[in-house]
Formats: sequence, C-alpha cells, structure tokens
Amino acid sequence: MTSFIKNQVFSIILIASGAVLAQGIVLPPDSVAKPPPESTSTIGKALSGKWQGMWDGRMPHVLVVEEVRSNTELQVLYAWQDIPADNSWGAGWYRTTATIEGSTLKVSLRNGSRAWYELMPDGSLKAGYQRGSESGQSSATLNKVIQ
Repeated sequence: MTSFIKNQVFSIILIASGAVLAQGIVLPPDSVAKPPPESTSTIGKALSGKWQGMWDGRMPHVLVVEEVRSNTELQVLYAWQDIPADNSWGAGWYRTTATIEGSTLKVSLRNGSRAWYELMPDGSLKAGYQRGSESGQSSATLNKVIQ
C-alpha cells in the first residue's frame, strides 16, 4: 500500500473516531484550546487558540495553543499535512511544551527540530522552522482560526 493511501486510510479512521479536521489536517479528538486564566499576560492571551498557515506556501500547518500554564509556558499541539507531491514526513501531530520569550513563542520538536512564532502587530504569527542540524529553514504566516 502506498504512503498516500495509508495516510488517507489513517485519516478516515481518525475522523470516524472523533478526530477534528483543520485546514485538511487531522487533529486528535481531545485537541481543544482552553481559555487562558484571567492572570495570563497579554501576549499569552493573544497566542491562545488555534492558528493555521502553510510552511513555505505549500505544506499546511496548524498550531493549537491548548493551555496557558503560566506567563512563560504553554502546552501546544504542532500539526502538519502532506505536501501535495513530495512530503517524505507524511502527516501528523506532536504535543509538547512551548515557552514565551518576549513576543515570540518557541517550540522544541523531535530530533532537535524547532519552530518559533512571533506575534505581529496585525495579529498574525510570523513563523520559522528549522529541522534538526540542517542550516535551511522554512517560513510561514499563521492566522488565528475564529471558532
């Protein structure tokens, strides 16, 4: 069975089990953005919620800030979808802890990869991604999903 067909079958199974779709990306069924506590900083409140965009204009990406744990620590869900023709990573999601430094959210991912999201004056996120020890990086602009 090809990778594409396996991913499609997996997506159908997840959707049938209650998983959520966002920008064509399958999110786990328990993915929810909890309202931040009243004591949360302005930047923490602004980052809270679901965001979507495309890495390098071709790979769909969703970031869900699921919980603001403190003014510097958040729980996030980092999710991605197949690039239409050549994604060797497939689709998936990863739940982890992120930190706020100034107006930037920093996320450490698997295999030494990292992503960062800077809150822009227009309310969007300017994002960057660097895979492991590779020197190149990807970029994206994410917009908040209003629910």
